[in-house]
Amino acid sequence: MRRILYFLLLVFLVSCKNSENIELSYFELEDFPRTKYCTSKSISIQVANSLSYHVLHDSLVLVTTRGNGGYFVEMYNLNSKQKIMDFAQKGLNANQFSHARVVLDETNVSSIFYLYNVITNSIVEINIDSLLKYEDSYSFKKIYFSGYTNVPSFCKYDETRYLAQNKYYSIVKDLDNDVDRFLFVKKNEFDITNSTYSKSWEYKYYLSNINKVIMFSDSTKNRLWCVLDGEDRFDIYKRDDLSLLKSYSGPYHYDVEYVVGEAGRGSLPLVVRNGVYSGYSAAVTTDSCVYLLLGNQNYKGKRELPDRVLDKSEIYKLSWEGELLCRYILDSYVYAFSMDSEGKYFYCTVKENRQLDPKFVYYEL
Repeated sequence: MRRILYFLLLVFLVSCKNSENIELSYFELEDFPRTKYCTSKSISIQVANSLSYHVLHDSLVLVTTRGNGGYFVEMYNLNSKQKIMDFAQKGLNANQFSHARVVLDETNVSSIFYLYNVITNSIVEINIDSLLKYEDSYSFKKIYFSGYTNVPSFCKYDETRYLAQNKYYSIVKDLDNDVDRFLFVKKNEFDITNSTYSKSWEYKYYLSNINKVIMFSDSTKNRLWCVLDGEDRFDIYKRDDLSLLKSYSGPYHYDVEYVVGEAGRGSLPLVVRNGVYSGYSAAVTTDSCVYLLLGNQNYKGKRELPDRVLDKSEIYKLSWEGELLCRYILDSYVYAFSMDSEGKYFYCTVKENRQLDPKFVYYEL
């Protein structure tokens, strides 16, 4: 019996070691079997002080704003272009927000979206049907994450837990804090008084500035994806045991340089990128495939940029196993997108001028 237990332990340790040492699989632009050039068409919903536009339920437009008008989110009807409501009121009371940004559940048919607050490290999970039904009387339940995590690098794992990335986890091997990547966050587990607390002195580097990911999963396929925001790379895990299956780099293979700054009083050395790298900034999933938005900005050092944004974004269609299916080349720089339930359109937030508010457009697939 002892030998059997020893053997099983050995197999487990070897499998864990192998999962951590999986080599990157590189892919190139020419590896896509299909390429499509997409031209944007404007949607006449323009909100002052807007930050992003997202379409939910094929007919509702959620506009994240800077909160100058007293609310952080405005909702419009996509067809009539009329405002339906304002919500996420700015303030410090129980049902108000000091900061709020919209992030969608990545599934293109979901009724769920989230508000996240980077100041208090909290989220609110919202069912759109309930919000429309109760409107002003809708009660926002804030869920505070552990101080070892950063929103919005999370995904819903089941009805009682979220899965989040440890903010001390390193995507750079030379700057390793020797921590596991994932942490489970149970609803109601963390109180606001300790939600931002962590034992930072146990680690070597402060890394949350460089390790942001887009995280999503599918229980039927037993897959979990972590898509890097600052590099053109994504990792695919088994969802049930969080073991790494594959890591992909491409198609541009960003040569990112990381710089370690001096530690401030009582803080860790800060790790930043030397330059600007717009990696995979958003994702949409269906039952059969994954769509990834690549910002496609990539340069080292400081650079004086013109007001007009010349960079172009791309969206890649892949299978849940990472097989390349199609490359969509967009005509503008896009940093947020969603998709209709039938897979006919990309709805995108476009930045054409750095001094102006973004525009809301759509592309035909």
